[in-house]
Formats: sequence, C-alpha cells, structure tokens
Amino acid sequence: MKKKLRILIPILLGVFFLYLTFRVTSESERALIWNYIKSAKIEYVIAAMTLGACADIIRGLRWQFLSNAIGYKSNTIISVASVFMCYTSNMAIPRSGELVRASILSEYNKIPIGKTFGTIAAERIIDITISLFILILVWLLQYEVILESFFDDKLLFNIDQNINTILIVSILMFCVIIFAVSRIKKIKIFFKGIIEGFLSLTNLKKKLFPFLLFSSLIWTCYILAFFVIKFSVPELEIINNNLIFPAFVVGVFSISLSNHGLGVYPLAISLFLLNFGINTEIGLTYGWLAWSCQAIITLIFGGLSFFVLPLLNTSD
Repeated sequence: MKKKLRILIPILLGVFFLYLTFRVTSESERALIWNYIKSAKIEYVIAAMTLGACADIIRGLRWQFLSNAIGYKSNTIISVASVFMCYTSNMAIPRSGELVRASILSEYNKIPIGKTFGTIAAERIIDITISLFILILVWLLQYEVILESFFDDKLLFNIDQNINTILIVSILMFCVIIFAVSRIKKIKIFFKGIIEGFLSLTNLKKKLFPFLLFSSLIWTCYILAFFVIKFSVPELEIINNNLIFPAFVVGVFSISLSNHGLGVYPLAISLFLLNFGINTEIGLTYGWLAWSCQAIITLIFGGLSFFVLPLLNTSD
C-alpha cells in the first residue's frame, strides 16, 4: 500500500496542479498561452533543449569519476544513457529513476548494485549542496527580490523580534529528526549507504577538481537553458533579468512535487512572477516552455536509450 501511495501521490499532485492551472486561467488566456508557445522561435527552443541535453550528458560523464574512484571502469554511452533513462522513468513512475539507473549501471558495467546506489547517492548530495548554494547565492545577491516576493513588513518584523526562538526551535527539531533516524533501522541503512557513497568522493584525489568542474557545468547549462527561453517569445522579454535566477530556483525546488514537475513547475514559476506584475499568461508560457524543452529531450533520448542499450548488450 505504501509503495502504491508513493507512486500515486506525485501523479495525483501533478493532475491537481494541472487542474488548478486550468481553474486560474480563462479560455481566452489558455488560448493566448498556446499561441505564445506555438509562436516561440525555434532557434531558441533548440538552444534551450541542447543546453538541457548537455547538462544530462555531462552528468553521465561525471558519474564515471565516481565509478573509477571505487575501482570500476564504466562505458561512456551506458553512463550517459542511464541518466536519460532515469529521468524518463521518473516521468512515468515517480522515484523509480534512481533504481532504474543503478540497475542499468550495475548490469552493463558489472558493478555491484550496492556500490552504484552509493555513487548515485554521492551525486545527489553534491547536487543538493549546489542547489542550496544557489539558493543562498540568490538570497545574498537578490535578497530584496526574495523579500518582496514572499514576505511582508509585518512578517519580517516578527521574524526579527523572535529570531532566537526560531533558531532554538529549529535546532531542537533537527535533534529530534536525528534521534528518530538513529532509531529506525531501514532509515539507518539508507543513510549508511549515502554516507558510504559520499565517501567515494574522498577517493577522487586528483579527479576531485574535474568532478567539481563537471558539477558546475551541469548547473550552468540548466541555468542557461532556462534563461534562453526568455528570448523565444517577444512577450517574455518584459520579464526583468533580475527575476530569472530566483525563478529558476523556484522551479528547481518544485520539480520533486510531481512526475518531473508536471503541472507544478509552470504554475510555481507563474505564481512567483505574478508577485512582480508579470501576468499569468506570460508566467505560464515561460514555465511551460522551460519545462517542455527538458521533458522533450528526456523523452527522446530516454526512449532511444531504452531501445539501444539492449542491442549493445546483445552485440557484446
């Protein structure tokens, strides 16, 4: 039952946010959004898709540093294909991608599946760290935008007056979570695997800099892909460049709520931009174009990977 719920809940959330998008827009607004999307300049759409594909390709290449660090060689095509297959699987069945990717890397590269899970966990930790770093960077460089978007003066005053209490409560909650984790066997095993995978980073030695460089390139490609979309439709150019970076962050943290961010991603970006006077049609156009570019790339290359890899294995 729990497994079914883990699959159903993200799907239902995606459907709910699609329904919510339908409810907050009129028929004429939906027609306008569709017209904007149809009029998008193909060269910018292709550029965004190419940058998105490059990010996923680099992600596959980056994983090879970790496989080498634990003493295994990996095929480049398989490493890259496993990334696209991971994301394609997540679009169909939430949270299934990592299992699919780990299984593929294990089977085709003859690596124990426990170790592939560990290396993928290490990648996750690095990516989460980078996404949090981006969030902090946005806060430091564009704190006025964030404050204007999410807080009013009264709330900020209350936070300032009660900052010590908030910190104490946060620390206590963190301690409670750590205690709970230490008492639950399955979660302990899971976190042990993550720690073991993370420790593979210590074996990178001279390859640590290239690994971090590849990690930076992945996120640079994602950000550029998001930024390029702004120029695909003339009406999107009214969006101030200062809003692009924080809007990207909003999109990143909304993706995990449903299948590959279906329904959630465009609406989250639209609601964020709405705070700055960008109407719903423009915000949803931006969100759907950005989401669609990555989704199309994922489906095309993921589908090819599912088809081609078994043939490669047969030929061996």
